[in-house]
Amino acid sequence: MVLGLIICAGALAGVAWQRYRYPGRWEHAFSPRHADARKTLSDARVAARAWERSKDQTESKARQDADAAEKAREERLRRLDQRIASLSNPGRGERVEALGELVLFQHVLVVQSPSATRSIALAGMKVRFEPGQKNHSVYCTDADGHVYRAKYPHLPSSPESGEQVFDEDQVRDFGVTIENTVAQENIFRARLPRQLEEAESKWEEIQSDTSEVDAARERLQKVRQRNGTDPRGEAVSTRLAEASRGWERLTGRVPPK
Repeated sequence: MVLGLIICAGALAGVAWQRYRYPGRWEHAFSPRHADARKTLSDARVAARAWERSKDQTESKARQDADAAEKAREERLRRLDQRIASLSNPGRGERVEALGELVLFQHVLVVQSPSATRSIALAGMKVRFEPGQKNHSVYCTDADGHVYRAKYPHLPSSPESGEQVFDEDQVRDFGVTIENTVAQENIFRARLPRQLEEAESKWEEIQSDTSEVDAARERLQKVRQRNGTDPRGEAVSTRLAEASRGWERLTGRVPPK
């Protein structure tokens, strides 16, 4: 029962579509006597659709190329914007290592104490390790000459205190890591002005150079002009118009395209 209803619905839809495509009386849409007229109209429609597809495909390809050129230019500018921003304000950078109250990043040494947290720039910093009877110390002297001492106890105040203790090698190694990171930061800072100048110069160059985008847009415009003046387009339009007029003369009805 259900299958029969589906078949009937499909058949009715097919009939309705045929009547829509070939308006007029029943015989115009279905009679073998008018098969040639239907074929003439159908072939003209197929040719027109094929031309439209071909035209749309060529224009779509040229439009995609133009969009891709614009997006590629915007992406290069975006990446350079990020590069300039990261050079202008490097921030802390990635975390390198931590020991006790000191947290070492690529560009700064962060001091975390119960009362406050502050950052010391690595550029120009001097680092010195000194052992002590109770505490090993790491002295950090910034570029302005200010000294910060980080204390690392190696003897607990009492067995029950649970206080963290640090052996000498551990503190010495951390001091060496700070020194190496400072050396890398000094190199980074020495190269920074030139890198920033190069990035800004490249940004200005790309911003002012629209040649690739302009060329892609020009190709798109030429494709549109070529399609608009292509004699094949006029030929299929004329063919469809004549087939439609022929159908209208036959049936008194204007067929859809």
